[in-house]
Amino acid sequence: MGTGRFLRSRTLKYGSGALTGMLMVLGILAAINFLSSRYHWRFDATVQRIFSLSDQTEGLLGSLDKDVVAVAFFRTQQRSEFEHLLKEYTYHSKRFSYRFVDPDREPREARRYSVKAYGTTVVESGGKTERITTTEERDLTNAIAKAIRDEEKVIYFLTGHGEVSTASQDRDGYYRARALLLEANYVVRDSLMLSKTKGVPADCDLLVVASPKVRLYPAEADSIGSYLERGGDALFLLDPGVETGLEPVLLGWSVSVNDDYAVESSSMGKLYGFDYSMPMVARYGDHPVTEKHHGLMTVFMMARSVTRQGTVPGAVAVELAMTSPASWGEIDLPTMRSGQRPAFDPSVDRRGPLSLGMAVSAPPRNLDSGVGKQARRKTLLVVFGDSDFANNQLIGEVGNGDLFMNAVSWLMEEGALIAIRPKERRYRPVWLTEGQGQRLKWFSLVVLPAIPVIVGMIVWWRRR
Repeated sequence: MGTGRFLRSRTLKYGSGALTGMLMVLGILAAINFLSSRYHWRFDATVQRIFSLSDQTEGLLGSLDKDVVAVAFFRTQQRSEFEHLLKEYTYHSKRFSYRFVDPDREPREARRYSVKAYGTTVVESGGKTERITTTEERDLTNAIAKAIRDEEKVIYFLTGHGEVSTASQDRDGYYRARALLLEANYVVRDSLMLSKTKGVPADCDLLVVASPKVRLYPAEADSIGSYLERGGDALFLLDPGVETGLEPVLLGWSVSVNDDYAVESSSMGKLYGFDYSMPMVARYGDHPVTEKHHGLMTVFMMARSVTRQGTVPGAVAVELAMTSPASWGEIDLPTMRSGQRPAFDPSVDRRGPLSLGMAVSAPPRNLDSGVGKQARRKTLLVVFGDSDFANNQLIGEVGNGDLFMNAVSWLMEEGALIAIRPKERRYRPVWLTEGQGQRLKWFSLVVLPAIPVIVGMIVWWRRR
């Protein structure tokens, strides 16, 4: 066959077309691969987002203003699962990087970091180091938060008036709340007696008043009032039926704690096994404390309502958690305490929705001296009409722990550095009716195997 004839042949014509098409496909695939390596988008299709980082972790990584390096000491064959988590961290922040070290192959590095056990991760930032021995997101993020923090944050719990104990592991204790604060790298001092200290200590970054059972002495209330006026931050968890002596102090910041009980008559609580004295809140105000809470429920128990009363120049007060419209504020306290089911009295009771929490931000009134390790230019308060939502019994319910920790974080003015709830892989079975099960059975046993048989017969018939 001559050269000219070959160039005009059908073989060359169709062969060159096929080659051109193949080269075009390879070029497109190469371009897609190149672009995807530099510009990519991820999504997590699981309901609980178990393969994604939590909002808190993403917020922390997005706020990094200094470089953080994680040095993970793992054997080569044991690092794959943890490396997947570390890659997620680098995906959300260019400030975060990591490297793996095999202690068996690089013993000098293990000695330099004083690592003696496999599975140890050292987090470095700005000359500070923190170490963890787990592969949990919670622990890694808290280590990063501690490594980048320039100073300790000190939380004082008021005592001496029957307040809930942070050492108690009983149902109404605050042992689990204290554990969350420690995990978030706060220093917790839980024995502040104002009658002995003659005022709130100068190193106090946050004062927590959790369910005093008796009235504070006037001098103690005055000390707390003075602390707030100087720019102090405080979290008040005040149960109903107790006059604490702090009512005038809070009223000075436009917060009124009402002498009532929140009664819930909607069916939502009954669905989850809670009675009328345990309102479930699913409505939240537009505030940093609750911005991540929409879609979550919070369970309160024997709570009182909190409302705004009066105005303070420059103050911003926001209702945090609201009960349903079917609730009301019951003022017949003896009936509630006796366990009898109350009835709504429109002449005296206040129809819901009721606010069970309030956040206030206002300029301090005394600018001559600041409290804490840095003088702040505003006073921050969060007041809840309940302490039980954060006790050992309820803090693990749905969004309770997050609400408590988000309030603390906002009061500390470090919203990204809050404790992180662990994700759980939930068992989610697919429930089928008997008819659906039979249809699925016949589809898998008959229809699916028949498809290739039918296609084969059609092809055979057409060729024949």
